[in-house]
Amino acid sequence: MRSYLVGIKGTGMAHLAVLLKAMGHTVRGCDSAERFVTDSTLEAHGIDVDHGFAGDLLPDGLDLVIHSSAYGADVPIIREAMRREVEVVDYPAFVARLTRAQESWAVVGTHGKTTTVSVATHLLSNGSRGRFPFYALYGSREQTVDRVPYWGSQVALFEGCEYQDHFLSYHLRGMLITTIDWDHPDYFGDIEAVSESFEALALRIPRHGILIYNSDDAMVRRLIAVVETKRADLTIIGYGFTADGLFGIEKRAVGEYAFTGFEDLVFTLVVDAPALVGDHLGALVLATSMVLDQDPPTLYLDDSALVSEEVLPTVVANLARHLTTFGGAEGRLEVMGEEGGVTYLDDYAHHPREIEVLLCEVARRYRDRAKVVLFCPHTASRTRALFDHFVTALSDIEYLVIQATYASARGDRGGEDPAYALYERLATIRPGRVRYARTDDEAIAVACSWLHEGAVCITMGAGNNRQLAGRIAQMRRSKM
Repeated sequence: MRSYLVGIKGTGMAHLAVLLKAMGHTVRGCDSAERFVTDSTLEAHGIDVDHGFAGDLLPDGLDLVIHSSAYGADVPIIREAMRREVEVVDYPAFVARLTRAQESWAVVGTHGKTTTVSVATHLLSNGSRGRFPFYALYGSREQTVDRVPYWGSQVALFEGCEYQDHFLSYHLRGMLITTIDWDHPDYFGDIEAVSESFEALALRIPRHGILIYNSDDAMVRRLIAVVETKRADLTIIGYGFTADGLFGIEKRAVGEYAFTGFEDLVFTLVVDAPALVGDHLGALVLATSMVLDQDPPTLYLDDSALVSEEVLPTVVANLARHLTTFGGAEGRLEVMGEEGGVTYLDDYAHHPREIEVLLCEVARRYRDRAKVVLFCPHTASRTRALFDHFVTALSDIEYLVIQATYASARGDRGGEDPAYALYERLATIRPGRVRYARTDDEAIAVACSWLHEGAVCITMGAGNNRQLAGRIAQMRRSKM
């Protein structure tokens, strides 16, 4: 199969390209010449990238063109593919097609999807020593591992996106719901609309399927109450600090946790913020369910298999051994480097709730160190809709540079940049410690003026601002 990916440098698209190559496809693609973090991933796997979107870039003899949702039929290279009668499909539709190719699972939720899938992938691959026949497709890879998440095609694990109801076309054996929050306000009018989308997905799980959920999220609990009344055939498993049953989470010490159903098993985690603990241990529940769902043994034919005093604790313990070796997901509290006494971190947090979780974990890990944050909002519609929540989430940051809103392909910016309004509000709360930067150069100059030995510098949000860390370090180096 010869596949060509338009918008190949997008996070999901780049990881799809790598996965398709592992599956035996001949893969190539195109995107802008600007360098993104995914360039190194594509280069490492020998995938060529054409610059631009001109129709004459399209190679001959293609079987399939997959394009990012950011690009439509008006793009010349897509028009050319259609003229040649090459099959053209967008990324969400192709992922939906993949979910039908084997037994498929997904992690869905407004927050925590990438981390949960990444941890589950780590546990399944290491806990089985690569013998569990699955592959995974999600928005990031493990920071310390450069291998392709492909160990076979009997089972698959996906990160499911709710935007524009994309995940409603998935065909799933089971899924895990992390959180339900108002996001993508350019599509969902309010949190009720978001919840309705998740409910529709849960009710689409095939008969005798498996639904795992985070009981610590109030909207998720509300959803589960509805699903339980409509789908008695599903195996529904809760986890969390508020969960009843086997997978209630208990904190034993800093970084040490247990499930109420297996009190002799103590798990050591690399995180301690409650939301992140939930993501890591939710991933353990998911990985355990995926293993036990295989034949033999099965999870859904006999409910007693779920509470077996022999099988279940053995699987949980075997997988949990690898929680301590999880290297973190790329772009999720990622340590970019340390130079001149400054630690550089990067995180994709672009929703107020994600920012709050990030800052909680950073405060724990880097206690008593000054923090300088460069935040690039995404998108304009999200910034406007959740404005007050953003103010609350950002108001305790010691030194904050707010960058111009990322120019999203959704084209929702229009009018005055809402990032500037965010700056104006926060500047009244923390005068002298909040700046607005229209350009990367401005952001770098302000950050350098605030940084000193012992500080932590965090690039946060969307766009390509993670690359600012290297430029900041370079500027500080030149002034020493």
